[in-house]
Amino acid sequence: MLKKGGKEPVVFDGNRRIRRAVSNGERQSSVKTEIGGQVRRWMKENTKENRRLEFKLRIDLSGVGAKAEFIRDVISLANSEGEAPREHGHLVIGFRDGERRDIRGEHYDGATFSQILEAHISPAVDISYEEFSNGSSGRVGVLVVKPDPNVLYVVRKKLNDDKGNAQLLPGQCWGRKNAGRKVELDGEAIQARFCEIINRRIEEVTEVLQEKIDELEHGGGPVLEVKRIRFEMEATQDWDALENNLQKLIPYAREFGLVVKHEVLDAVSVATDRTRQGMPVHVAQAAEYVLSELMPVGWGGMLHPARKKVSDDDQKLLERIEHITFDITWDACRYLRDLGVVKVGAERYWALIRFATLNGLQRLQGLLLENARRCRDMCNEERGRGTFPEGWAAMDDEIEDALNLPEHSNRSVPPT
Repeated sequence: MLKKGGKEPVVFDGNRRIRRAVSNGERQSSVKTEIGGQVRRWMKENTKENRRLEFKLRIDLSGVGAKAEFIRDVISLANSEGEAPREHGHLVIGFRDGERRDIRGEHYDGATFSQILEAHISPAVDISYEEFSNGSSGRVGVLVVKPDPNVLYVVRKKLNDDKGNAQLLPGQCWGRKNAGRKVELDGEAIQARFCEIINRRIEEVTEVLQEKIDELEHGGGPVLEVKRIRFEMEATQDWDALENNLQKLIPYAREFGLVVKHEVLDAVSVATDRTRQGMPVHVAQAAEYVLSELMPVGWGGMLHPARKKVSDDDQKLLERIEHITFDITWDACRYLRDLGVVKVGAERYWALIRFATLNGLQRLQGLLLENARRCRDMCNEERGRGTFPEGWAAMDDEIEDALNLPEHSNRSVPPT
């Protein structure tokens, strides 16, 4: 009996645990039903083996050679291609190439499979085993292999047959290719797999750290300092003062991440939005220098493609750089008609178009070419003192040269 003022009976916690157990049981039953339906579909459609799927009429564990083959099959399914996240592998027993075999008499069980695999595979691989009706008054089994994508599974210890011949050796390793073919991994392939795992782990940790860095940059420090410089630029109409502030932005453009780089672009646009008001060449050059420092490091220069894939975030940064480049170049070609300022914009377009072309960024390349040619053609518009052929020629030369890739590059370029 619960005393006055006492706590709720312990049985409440027990009931809650029972309800959770029932819930877990229902989930397990649902997963089992799903796997059973999947196995029956594979059998009905006579599905071909692949990286994650293998069929066997039976598993013979009585002989050392057959046991070794079973261990190799599981290792290859666990290591299949090394993708992350790595999907479950399935070893279906009692079906192969349209033929069905009733496995009820084999008396397979998950505990036996687990003991064999734990004894011979390192690290231990997570498995489960279930049996289902094969649709013709028989049974079919499926061993589900649940690999960890951050490990590589290898043979744990030596396994000899009755004659002393080694069927398995410590460190041996197998994987599977697209067609379901099992292949032994040599030292080079094993090393490559380990490098993939290490690099992926580094990227995961780095991503978390970068998120924290971005959060800090959003909240203060360099972001606030760049904002302060932008406010100073907004408060002045003096070109020399604008140039001086543009130079202050250079270390922020060079040393910090995307968050700060986008703040720098906001500040640069304060100056470039005034191009048509008579921007001197030295101010345009200062703005262009900041834009050049905003280009991420390690992209392979302008002679060969980047050493790594250009991310979506970097492409968005390039698009914003192009937007500011367009502001300078369009106003210089249409309103200012200062050849020196036009050349500044043309040179930045050269770098952007060359990079996009080298790296096969076709959508970005198309945008760059369209806008650069719009600026170029604006020089042919009749204004005040006529057309501006010098500006047209300067723009056209840089566009054509940007598309004239080095001989070792096989990137295709669009027609002008």
